[in-house]
Amino acid sequence: MKYYLLLILIAINLLTFAQENTIELEVDENNEIVIEDVSFDVVDRVPIYKGCDENLGNQALKQCFSEKLNALISKNFNAAIGKDLDLPDQSFQYINVMFKVNTDGNIINIVARTIYPELEAEAVRVINLIPTLKPGYLKDKAVTVPYFLPITFKVNNPKPAKDETFPVYRSCNETLSYDALKECTTNKIKDYIKVSIDYEMVDKLFPLDKSTQFMVSFNINKNGKAEKITAKAHKKEMAVEAINILKRMPKFKKPGYKNGKPIDTKMEFLMTIYF
Repeated sequence: MKYYLLLILIAINLLTFAQENTIELEVDENNEIVIEDVSFDVVDRVPIYKGCDENLGNQALKQCFSEKLNALISKNFNAAIGKDLDLPDQSFQYINVMFKVNTDGNIINIVARTIYPELEAEAVRVINLIPTLKPGYLKDKAVTVPYFLPITFKVNNPKPAKDETFPVYRSCNETLSYDALKECTTNKIKDYIKVSIDYEMVDKLFPLDKSTQFMVSFNINKNGKAEKITAKAHKKEMAVEAINILKRMPKFKKPGYKNGKPIDTKMEFLMTIYF
């Protein structure tokens, strides 16, 4: 049985910065005050993530940082590490991550906290992938800015009954095992979405990016057609595009079956497209 950890995309409050408006001070050997850590709400200029427009205001830069970090975590977090953890289906797993952006724009002092050491180690590895930033500034002086980052995962690990079969996409072999058929069907749907995307429209939506992600959720009904389709994306237009593509998806070779009867089967996965 394979385990899947699906990162929940949080459009708002992905990043929760230091809660208090405080500044940590130290005095050097010359009795001069040295500014150490400055919370996000105090800095005159927030750290700038690579690809964000430096002409934006602090709030817009914070949102840009959130979107960039969201994409980095979604793309690089190794969900396969959950296969040996025996995590219950549909459960939520939480990782609290703290790190600092120093005066050189580097990520330092990364700390992750959760009940699973494997998830802690993976969170630290992914945060280390953040590229060098432009540091935060207070009164024209670069300062170290602490961040608090909550990451939430939803476990997707349905355990099928012995007599249950997964829906069969047209080019998948229906004699495959449940897990192998689920993988084949999911991959074929992703391929269908990728070749159906209006990339010209996507490029206009995300002019500064080379990739984007969105979450899709839908049912394959008893007749082998997709219904109850929803999507979550960074832009409304992207979500609408994904929904319209799935509405046009061809009928499946076979729907899911249980006890010899067709059933509705829920599907949900995260898509990454490059343009």
